[in-house]
Amino acid sequence: PPPHTTQATDGKTEQSDDEDVSCEHDDPVAELLTKLESSASDLHSFTADIRYETEDALLGQKVIRQGNLIYHINGDTKAREFAILFDTMIENRRRRQREKQYIFNNRWLVEVDPQEKVFIKREIVPPGQTFDPLKLGEGPFPLPIGQAKDEVLARFTVSLIDLPETGSLAKLRETTEVHGLKLLPKPDTSLADEYKSIELFYDKVTLLPVGINVIEINDNRKTARLEQVERNPELTEEQLKRLSVAEPDPTEWRIDVRPWESAPAE
Repeated sequence: PPPHTTQATDGKTEQSDDEDVSCEHDDPVAELLTKLESSASDLHSFTADIRYETEDALLGQKVIRQGNLIYHINGDTKAREFAILFDTMIENRRRRQREKQYIFNNRWLVEVDPQEKVFIKREIVPPGQTFDPLKLGEGPFPLPIGQAKDEVLARFTVSLIDLPETGSLAKLRETTEVHGLKLLPKPDTSLADEYKSIELFYDKVTLLPVGINVIEINDNRKTARLEQVERNPELTEEQLKRLSVAEPDPTEWRIDVRPWESAPAE
């Protein structure tokens, strides 16, 4: 049957909401983006093991870091918080214990090097504003959760893809069924100056990200694989402590705090 229509005041025919829904069902990309957007409505936490691989295209150097990820939505402020806690580094096929921590909490991004006793704290959001630290093109680690479908489609050309046959993300085939999306930045966006392509993979059951492959404009690559993903676990007191950006003892650490600086007036 033809879609339902309504009559506009100027005599033209308008599409109803029913037709919009019908059209979306005919578009698997839009349908998946809507599903991913709505899946975050009841998300308050998730945890995972993370394997993060960077590759320098010019030098051919590859560095792998492994550790844990903690994601939390503060019940009082609704602000998003996360900690990526690396404990192992693999370089030139040599594995060693090497801690490095990245923590985002309430506008502040902290980089911690426990071995060198270095604590760098940067305010990356203007006071009074909110920020999604995992948003594509904005946060330090692009791992999008619950991003608006319309916003994604406005900034990217999006298509469905399968897991790669080789490389780190191919291992997800052994344990996980995924939805895959390939995002190409549209030419008139700032993202086109930064990225060639972004590939995202979401677990079909939890609808949480389990893989990301980013190719930058200079052909450098960043790949993250998440395993042992838990949706909405009750975080322990120790895990919640790891989300803190409190400054350590200044007599033992080198501390660098950088508050927000507005752009200079022209």
